Amino acid sequence: MAILLANHLLRRGISVELWMTRLEGASSHLIDPELTVRRVPAPDASRRLSMIAQYPALSAMVRQHRPDILYSAGNQSNMLVALATLGTSTRSVSRISNPIICPGKRGFSVAVRYARFRLIASLADMTIVMGEHDRGLLARSGDVRLLPRPTITPEMERAAEWRVPRHPDDPYQLLMVGRLAEQKDHATALRALARLSHIDWRLTVAGQGPLRADLQHLAEELGIADRVRFIGFVADSDTLAHMMASADLLLQPSRWEGLCASVIEALACGASVVATDSTPNIRPILADAGQHPVTPVGNAPAFARAIERALARPGDRARMAVSVRDHCVTTALDRYLRAFTSLAPIREATPQPSPVMS
Repeated sequence: MAILLANHLLRRGISVELWMTRLEGASSHLIDPELTVRRVPAPDASRRLSMIAQYPALSAMVRQHRPDILYSAGNQSNMLVALATLGTSTRSVSRISNPIICPGKRGFSVAVRYARFRLIASLADMTIVMGEHDRGLLARSGDVRLLPRPTITPEMERAAEWRVPRHPDDPYQLLMVGRLAEQKDHATALRALARLSHIDWRLTVAGQGPLRADLQHLAEELGIADRVRFIGFVADSDTLAHMMASADLLLQPSRWEGLCASVIEALACGASVVATDSTPNIRPILADAGQHPVTPVGNAPAFARAIERALARPGDRARMAVSVRDHCVTTALDRYLRAFTSLAPIREATPQPSPVMS
């Protein structure tokens, strides 16, 4: 998303740079070659230790290059960015990318996490959230703005138009998209599907992660391995759009989320959605799209019932498209630009070579 935002600002004639700790990765090909990219020195350590160690270098870069705005792409870097801009004319913008309070969590750890988010919001000049629930939690902690997630690409809109109705004799095509890790809880969805042996379904799992072998083994134990395909990470956005447009149903069994991008993308591509209550931010979107209400996190029987009902009563595609139209990339990114403009003067771009890309 940070790359899409930087590319968009560049196309709008705005002076913008990407500051990154590493350039390699599945999304690096998306960086506009005209974009100035600077490397922030970072040690090879855990994410938290790496963030702490980056502070001196990032603070020095802020004072050397004097950007008008330093934007943090997500939770992990919010505190780092806010602290690095203290005492300078640079305005900091943080973005809440995961829930402030994770579903089902209680006690001291929740209070500490909430206090940390409020502190960051009070230090930042602006905090961007992805749902009314999060805005309410941080309402007294500074300038908090609700902006749509720039998610729906033109390829996804075209894929929805090319969607072919399912033939009654064909198996239902189900899709899961996300990293194969604890947060996404693919195991709950597999256990739910094992309860639906009376339905002719096929599942494609797009994503890579440390739990792939465990999930493949679970599918075998449940007796559904012949119906499940693990295809790894899909880097090409066009391919993913066509996969969503070919699916009858997207399954989103996450334990926690900030706002599920894959849910928004699937609805835009015409696929219905079954999701867990991983974030309050998702409930209005599903309601507006006429989808099945969220199910409890980790509850395989409830998830199975929701899948069965969703397959029996497909959503109205026109209603689904309207429910997520604010998340179209150009529309949403222009909202970001207007928010930035209200915070600081925006400079026009001047061509210059990239220190690390040239």
